[in-house]
Amino acid sequence: MLLTRSGHDGVDVDGERIIVAHLGNGASICALQDGRSVETTMGFSTLAGLPMGTRCGDLDPGIVLYLLAEKAMTVERIQRLLYEESGLLGLSGISRNMQDLLTQREEPAALEAIEVFCYEARRHLAALTATLGGLDRLVFTGGIGANAPAIRKKICEALGYLGIALDDKRNTNGARAISAGTSRVAIQAFPTDEEWMIARHVQQVLAAQPAAQGA
Repeated sequence: MLLTRSGHDGVDVDGERIIVAHLGNGASICALQDGRSVETTMGFSTLAGLPMGTRCGDLDPGIVLYLLAEKAMTVERIQRLLYEESGLLGLSGISRNMQDLLTQREEPAALEAIEVFCYEARRHLAALTATLGGLDRLVFTGGIGANAPAIRKKICEALGYLGIALDDKRNTNGARAISAGTSRVAIQAFPTDEEWMIARHVQQVLAAQPAAQGA
């Protein structure tokens, strides 16, 4: 995960209730307590949770039954629909890329896709605060989370009741710390370094092997 007990971002996270919103072509939100994941929007497959670039996000299982029984769609066709033709692409009919949609906000379909994405992000984010019993830090990352100030603002502006308040200037100028002075929640935005984290975990596994073999 982005934030670890060793303070990968230079901050001691012990005791903190943190939500990390990884928003991009693939999207998920994770709740962390003391630097450890305790809940996530991810599920059995990569379809669950938020709507993504082409993946649907949470879906009523009855829809799949309807497509099978009433529309006579094959399993293969439904799989392609849910994985490759839904999400931002399916909602907008324009693009799976949020930047494309933001540049075409005058198009009703693009605006609707943006609104749905932000609404679902807010809904899932708020639900995760119940798991944590509150919120101390909110981190935006991923292609959208780190690079789309307008999306961060739209998600945060309806969450003031949680103590979330953005500093518009910092948010727009690409600062890492983007919370307002009045915010009870620390808000940050920075790129994901997935390769670094994968390498770190591999190193930990390899380092533990000799000890495991000698046990």
